[in-house]
Amino acid sequence: MNRTTKFAVVALAGSVALAGCATLEEEVVDATSDTYKTVLTGANEVGGGDPDGYGRAEVSISDAFNQVCYELKDLRGLDTITAAHIHYGRAGTNGPPVFTLTKSNEGRWQGCKDGREWTENRLQGNPADFYVNVHTTAYPNGAIRGQLSDMQ
Repeated sequence: MNRTTKFAVVALAGSVALAGCATLEEEVVDATSDTYKTVLTGANEVGGGDPDGYGRAEVSISDAFNQVCYELKDLRGLDTITAAHIHYGRAGTNGPPVFTLTKSNEGRWQGCKDGREWTENRLQGNPADFYVNVHTTAYPNGAIRGQLSDMQ
């Protein structure tokens, strides 16, 4: 093999290994965390959201690993998503964003982030005081929303 081919093989192997790390990290956090879920709809938005929008969210918090893992699933009926957050606020009220959700390198709204910006044990005991909110170009203040719950 020439030097260029060897470099390409090593680079590809490294990429595969790093992709596996993200998956392993998510699996470890999921196994050692508290998980909260919600259904996201436009009807849950204060002041109204996207009537056709729908999705589900899952948030796992591991204090032991200082990690917050999240996944937005089954997103449909939405314009281009511009942002997604976890907000502090009870049903029927708007509140400030407390944790930003970002797209993964693969383009999915899923991943794990450093949880130190999330106060330890903040969500445990009162998940309904927090909601997941997805913003779109057509609904910049919020297209779909759902209060978090520890009910599985």
